[in-house]
Amino acid sequence: MRGHIRKRAKDSWTVVVELPRDPETGKRRQKWVAVKGTKRDAERVLAELAAKAQSGVLGTAPTRLSLGDYLDKWYAVAQSGVSLHTRRNWRYALACWRAALGSVPLVRLTPMDIQIALEHLPGHLSGSSKNMYFRVLKAALRQAVRWGMLANNPAEGVRPPLAKAREIRVWDEGQARRFLEAARGSRYYALFYTALATGMRLGELLGLAWEDVDLGQGVVHVRRSLATCVTRTGEPAWQEPKTLSSRRRIPLGKEAVEVLKQHRKTQLEERLRLGSLWRDYGLVFCTRTGGPLFEPNVWKALERCSLKAGVPRIRFHDLRHTHATLLLRQGVHAKVVSERLGHASVKITLDTYSHVLPDTQGEAARAIERALGGDGLRVSKALAKQPPCGGGDG
Repeated sequence: MRGHIRKRAKDSWTVVVELPRDPETGKRRQKWVAVKGTKRDAERVLAELAAKAQSGVLGTAPTRLSLGDYLDKWYAVAQSGVSLHTRRNWRYALACWRAALGSVPLVRLTPMDIQIALEHLPGHLSGSSKNMYFRVLKAALRQAVRWGMLANNPAEGVRPPLAKAREIRVWDEGQARRFLEAARGSRYYALFYTALATGMRLGELLGLAWEDVDLGQGVVHVRRSLATCVTRTGEPAWQEPKTLSSRRRIPLGKEAVEVLKQHRKTQLEERLRLGSLWRDYGLVFCTRTGGPLFEPNVWKALERCSLKAGVPRIRFHDLRHTHATLLLRQGVHAKVVSERLGHASVKITLDTYSHVLPDTQGEAARAIERALGGDGLRVSKALAKQPPCGGGDG
């Protein structure tokens, strides 16, 4: 920060430090301090004030903005380049903070205000949702510090809510088969089968286009997903995978290819019947008129078929987990499973699914036993012939 010293009288000085411009008006601001003593004393004060101004401790811009108004301004800037799904989550979070603390002046917001508000967030929110809401607020306030509107981030002094990992619930082989048999007459059968056969996310399945499916080669290419919201025009919105690993190629088995071929035939018949009423988005899984499927309708269909099959009720995302665990239990290498799921690294796959494979340590023990001899009785007899510890060679 710039600054200078002015002599006022004998042994009296004025130290002037330039502060960040007012973020609301853009006007220039300065900090003036009177110092009695030598010029060296004034220079020391100037250095101290300049350091404080540089770190943001000094001269935070006075603002009449409420937290609610500030969050609106922050969102207008921060949403650029962010996926539609993330924007939706941010809007939910910001609406919650506006309801709880929106009228509090930004510069008067304290860690205690945030901590109390956290304790009183709506009860239906999970620990993970509360943790996400807190992280959004913390990021917004961090930007306020960068913009010179706050000296420090009040969220830094807050104990964040615990984000408990969601329990993974999966089906075994028998349950998965019973579910598919019960779903065979459902309009969503091909969607459910493909989910279990590929481990694709729901958004990826709903955004899958026929041009990304090669039934001749038996391959699906994941290149986009359907956003969980639509544009202002009412048209569906697509988004590209977040990471390079999410953009992937998934080989299909023969049965999956046959299921999709039959599904394609049925869809073409519907399209011919509707004629000009068909909405041609080229989607593999769509409504009766060609439009994108609505997620809640898929969830309800999953629940209906689960009840009919007499299998445990699980989330749609658990079909992805089921795909992974079935492969791992069949001995498929974790690296291959990781690539099918689009994980950034095999570590994510192992960390996610190791606890749902309780027999892996037992299998490891049996495998090393086979490698070292394979016959426990023979080993025990051999040990009985050995001299006791300390005996023999000395």
